[in-house]
Amino acid sequence: MGPRFRGDDNSMVATTPVKEGDPQSGALARLERAALASTRALSVLGLVALMILAFLTLANGLLRWAISQPIAGVVDVGALAIAIAVCCCMPVALMERSHISFRLVSALSPRLGRVLDVVAAIAVAVVLVLMAREFYAYAGSLVASGERTYVLKIPAAPFWYAADAILWIAVAVQLIVVAVEIGQLFGYRSQRAPMKH
Repeated sequence: MGPRFRGDDNSMVATTPVKEGDPQSGALARLERAALASTRALSVLGLVALMILAFLTLANGLLRWAISQPIAGVVDVGALAIAIAVCCCMPVALMERSHISFRLVSALSPRLGRVLDVVAAIAVAVVLVLMAREFYAYAGSLVASGERTYVLKIPAAPFWYAADAILWIAVAVQLIVVAVEIGQLFGYRSQRAPMKH
């Protein structure tokens, strides 16, 4: 039986059927499949937020042009929503390895290439931890200063705490990626294999 395909044309992923007792049906494979599904769901929330923001921006521009009456607070909402929307899309990009990577070393030595993939995954995890800590500190400074949006007077800190929580989810996802990369050093086949269209 050949590979099965999940996802739409934009995120097609091949999965090889697994049999009971196969290493691919183990804990790491189940964890990887669960992370793929949950990060995709989170990214849908981020994309919905971006679509709502795009609609509000368009409506704001049209109303400003047609009747010189913009929608009050669109800039306020946009500034807060964009951080959360972008953070919602980060975990799926990490899980699906959607970032740019150079595979020169892998062409020369596949084993060394896999070792470098592990090192890179660990480095990304460290950077994400530092980012999440900075987001938390920034949100705390917004609480201390009582920062609010200019027009609607919405407190800014809760949105940054939400973005920070999503960044900590990204850290957890990246730790799964690190485990997968280490597993691939020892023969584990990732559940995520990009398809060429």
